[in-house]
Amino acid sequence: MDDATTPPPSPDAAAAPRDPAPGPVDVDPASTDSAGTDPVSTDPVSAKKELRRRIRAARSAALAGTEDRGADGLRDAAAPLLPRLREIAREAGSVTISAFWPSPSEPDVLAVVALVREMVETEGAALHVLFPAASGGEMLDWIDGDEREGAEPSTGRGFGDEPRGERAGADALSRADLVLAPALAVDRDGTRLGHGGGYYDRALPHRRPGTPVVAVVHPVELLEPGALVREAHDEPVDGVLTADGLLLLEA
Repeated sequence: MDDATTPPPSPDAAAAPRDPAPGPVDVDPASTDSAGTDPVSTDPVSAKKELRRRIRAARSAALAGTEDRGADGLRDAAAPLLPRLREIAREAGSVTISAFWPSPSEPDVLAVVALVREMVETEGAALHVLFPAASGGEMLDWIDGDEREGAEPSTGRGFGDEPRGERAGADALSRADLVLAPALAVDRDGTRLGHGGGYYDRALPHRRPGTPVVAVVHPVELLEPGALVREAHDEPVDGVLTADGLLLLEA
């Protein structure tokens, strides 16, 4: 999926993470909760709900008092994604990517957007960035926005901030050349644990065949193969980006 010759360090590397990261994520259904009492349910829906709670708590604890969410590491790790996008910029004169406006506990994906913008504009091409937005229904809307122009609170419950820009419609993801997707955790089989609304699982089928989906998480949220339960509606990802490196998964 990339043609870089010198990829950044793999998430398997033994070097210490370059950014603050949540503590280890416990996904064992037989383990106790954070208070050391009840085990996590083996029912997939209940287990996912509990795991989301654990990861959010770990993120908040690890990132308290710091604004460093791994921007430098993410920029370095994302370098192998650029050659393919550079070819598109040269051939088509424009590139479209999908990203998201990160919450204070999420990795700083906007640093990756800025990296892509620098490359695309150096090639004399235009960059369009699609950000998810509340539609009032079960499908995501998308905003064609600019990460440099700031954001404002969403009108949708649980949506955080949304950038300013034009609404592009629910099928806008069909224009994307790369999807940078939010997640709470991803395992090495490509199973993604989202925030629980199912929005990305409904949106990702709108992308063109061959458009890679790369989930962006903190290093410790990249889990071992099979650590997450994949249900029928769960859309797998093609890669995982952390401040420690980029893992591209085999199809």
